[in-house]
Amino acid sequence: MILFVAIGCIQTAHAQKIRVVRDPDSANILSVKNARDLPEGDLADRIEKDGRGRSTLAESPDKVRQAFVFCVPSGSKEVPSCVHRVFVTDLGTDVTYEVTGEELFIEANRPVDNLKWTNNYTLSYERWTGPHFGHRYVVDIKQMKQTGAFIMSDQ
Repeated sequence: MILFVAIGCIQTAHAQKIRVVRDPDSANILSVKNARDLPEGDLADRIEKDGRGRSTLAESPDKVRQAFVFCVPSGSKEVPSCVHRVFVTDLGTDVTYEVTGEELFIEANRPVDNLKWTNNYTLSYERWTGPHFGHRYVVDIKQMKQTGAFIMSDQ
């Protein structure tokens, strides 16, 4: 019986392993630009939650920049709901930037997960497009451009 439980635990851990490979097709789809269409009111109250229900607010290691997700109007008649986009505020200059370029229907229907800073200027985040498939994007805020894209799968 103990052997059966141990084998089951090993298979479960193996099944949860996420594979990540570079995705050249998505490597240059994002752009970083000055934000527009920011939500009205207290912006701290408008920060979206990730797929686990936690705040998406992430501060850079040097505490100069904050990244977060807002749900903003799509600007398209095809998507009447809001879309989840990543924003970055430079606390030194009080300028907010917006990361755009993902497919409109993905932004509207899938939350941003694992928003994190890998250094003072590099931000990464994930967006699962289905239960077993997603993308990880890497953006350099200093260079104002996307520097990487990866396909993720748990199968």
